[in-house]
Amino acid sequence: MPESAPGFDEMPLYDMPTAPAPDRGPGQASIRQAASRRRLRTRFLRAGREAVDDRDLLELLLSGLREVDDAGALAGSLLDTFGTAPRALAARPDRLRTVPGLSDDAIAVLKAAEALGIRMARAYVPDAVRPSFGSYTKVIEYCRTLAGHREVEEFRVLYLDRKNRLIADECHQKGSVCHTPVYPREVCIRCLELQASAIVALHPHPSGSPDPSRADIDMTNRLRDALKTIDVTLLDHVIVTPTGSFSFQARGLL
Repeated sequence: MPESAPGFDEMPLYDMPTAPAPDRGPGQASIRQAASRRRLRTRFLRAGREAVDDRDLLELLLSGLREVDDAGALAGSLLDTFGTAPRALAARPDRLRTVPGLSDDAIAVLKAAEALGIRMARAYVPDAVRPSFGSYTKVIEYCRTLAGHREVEEFRVLYLDRKNRLIADECHQKGSVCHTPVYPREVCIRCLELQASAIVALHPHPSGSPDPSRADIDMTNRLRDALKTIDVTLLDHVIVTPTGSFSFQARGLL
């Protein structure tokens, strides 16, 4: 009798070619994220900055970067780390690099946004910086934009010419969260280099209180006296925070 055909379990197995999976395009999560970005962009363009919060603004900044998969999640990580969008923009690049997923391209976008904000504030600084004028509030606003959101203290100087026009603003020294060394001799040298006739001193208080410490007052007096020896006037010393400021000139301390 002929041999019977092998049963199913006895049949030899062959590697059958597998058809490639159909290209289904972006996943559902990506589709939802894209739709969310479109809605956010539309809301922002129609209603303006008052219609969005810090997270939305950071998401808008980061959403155009190809390497960012979820701009909303990255914006949330920035707020978790720095607390507010202005503090994230003001953070040093090395601090920003500690945020997972934040590339150098993304850091450049954030720092560019900060630079544009500072330039816009400076554009409103009056031609003549005089604390006794009503327009001096624009100078205070510029100081807050420049330094109010820093994580650590730094001492900055606004150098002015004979007509009290702004020549330059520069960082003199960077310090810790509660102290910045100030060297009056170096400030005097820089005044001579720039041919400045007056300055406005500026530093932030990361603690949140703009009130000067005893050390702040003593340093201001030393700086004022040193500047007098080269005929340069200390017009003001301004302490700034994200929500407030303290003017030595306005409080009668200069």
